[in-house]
Amino acid sequence: MTRSEVAIATRNPKTLYLVMEVLKDIDLDFVVCEPGGAECQIAKAIITTSDEVKDLDPKRVVIVEDDIDEDSMVIALMLHLLDIENPTNIVVGVDPGMRFGLALVIDGNVIRTKISSSPGKAAHFTLRWLASINDSFSQEPVIRVGTGSNMFAAFFLREIIPHVDRALLELVNEENTTKVGESDKSSAILIAMRQGRPVKESDDIFEIRESHVQSLKHLVLDITNGNRRVSTVDAQAVLQGDKSLEWLLRAAD
Repeated sequence: MTRSEVAIATRNPKTLYLVMEVLKDIDLDFVVCEPGGAECQIAKAIITTSDEVKDLDPKRVVIVEDDIDEDSMVIALMLHLLDIENPTNIVVGVDPGMRFGLALVIDGNVIRTKISSSPGKAAHFTLRWLASINDSFSQEPVIRVGTGSNMFAAFFLREIIPHVDRALLELVNEENTTKVGESDKSSAILIAMRQGRPVKESDDIFEIRESHVQSLKHLVLDITNGNRRVSTVDAQAVLQGDKSLEWLLRAAD
């Protein structure tokens, strides 16, 4: 019998469907088996529920419930597959821009990537990843933010700083991290791998130019599928930090 890296061992049809969809989305091969089936005995990682975990090897089990936390499941699964038990380096790389690329890298291994449409959502996903990691490890994570666009980097810093210790943040020079044909995710991975500098109090403030106003207007149009036009006054309020971009987007609802 050929060994499968991942086995899904549950009789719960809803859980089975949701887990399968997640694994397909991240392009991981898997087998479905009975909790006590032969495939489960030889799989490297077994995804199951708390009601069905009995008699399974706890060192290989990833437990999910009906309300699956997709990020927590994928992170736990990847750590199992990569044999990471006590990581020494946990980094979230952030590539700010019209689309925010995110990458979670642990001990040099890419664990999770994501694309987000706004700095608020990018900060939300980053905090979710950190919560999943903090539940399992004491190692302090680092959040490395690219500086290719000072405006978009500042937007992200404004969203994330109220929720994390500033000492966890670094700014990374994006030179040579963005190449033709590469995705925002790829750039985020390269940013995560590169040493940055500590964030200063002034890093979420920048000199406002007309190009920033136009970029912000275009971003809001893009996020709202053309349903929201922003006045110059509102755009300047967001750029100056008097209002958040999320406030501007909520006003569009």
